[in-house]
Amino acid sequence: MENKILIISHIGDNDGVTPIVLANLTFKNFDKKLIEVKEVDETVKENIDKYDKIYILDLNVSDEMAEIINQNETFKNKIIILDHHASTLYLNKYDFITVISESKDRKESATSLFYDYLIENYPNDLLKKESTRTLVEYVRLIDTYDFKSEEDKKNAENIRTLFELFGVENYIEYFTNYIKNHDTFTYGLQEQMLIKIKQDEIKRYLEEKEKEMIIGTLDGYKVAVVYAENYRSQLGNYLIDNHPELDFSIVINISKKISYRGHGKVDLTVFSNKYGGGGHKDASGSPLPKDFTKTLTKILFKNFKEEKK
Repeated sequence: MENKILIISHIGDNDGVTPIVLANLTFKNFDKKLIEVKEVDETVKENIDKYDKIYILDLNVSDEMAEIINQNETFKNKIIILDHHASTLYLNKYDFITVISESKDRKESATSLFYDYLIENYPNDLLKKESTRTLVEYVRLIDTYDFKSEEDKKNAENIRTLFELFGVENYIEYFTNYIKNHDTFTYGLQEQMLIKIKQDEIKRYLEEKEKEMIIGTLDGYKVAVVYAENYRSQLGNYLIDNHPELDFSIVINISKKISYRGHGKVDLTVFSNKYGGGGHKDASGSPLPKDFTKTLTKILFKNFKEEKK
């Protein structure tokens, strides 16, 4: 009887979604749940008894959930967590959790870690294709900013642009089919045209948001704060690139989370941890305060009275 497999990964970017493409190239059947960071524990609780094998990628469980899993031999044997966020390195004390932020020659991503795991445990011709390896590398580069050349940067940014253009499900379908039908990876004329249109749109968005940023000091650091729903990673890096006087940038999506971006001046894993978050030294995030939107609504409309659902 075939194992029932569940893949839990991050819905927010290429690095959380591309592992589903790799899984399509590896497993005949599996279920997926693409979620936000705050949903991990609850998703595990709801599904831990339903599957024979659960992969958690680009995300991690809380200390409390890790301990619950660790105390149950059945749970320990069915869960594999592959994460690359430096803020969760301490969870390597559990056998079922592997967190690798950097290897000897590169910064790791969830996609690269999952690819290495699949190649070792489920090698097949599709995974070995140059097109697959190239996709994995471009995703790793855009997630870690581990660029060695301008060509690296351009190709990786193009992958992110296609993700934003296609959306999650279309991205998965497109690249699953692309790899099955192409031995090498190239951007064709159609893709190049789509990328150009999207990148022009993003450029206009970043320029408009730059005008809205607020510069000030926070905990002794010089920061820029801007509110934005879209392209948060690009925006955070764009502000840092254009304003070297800043220690880091803060991009607040009032419906989701807070993002921090820097260029080495501040260890953002330490800073974001003060606000309940984590991530990498130059790219981290933290959750919005509980009931933030309710509080904001009451600030804007002092006479607002909430009704019970």
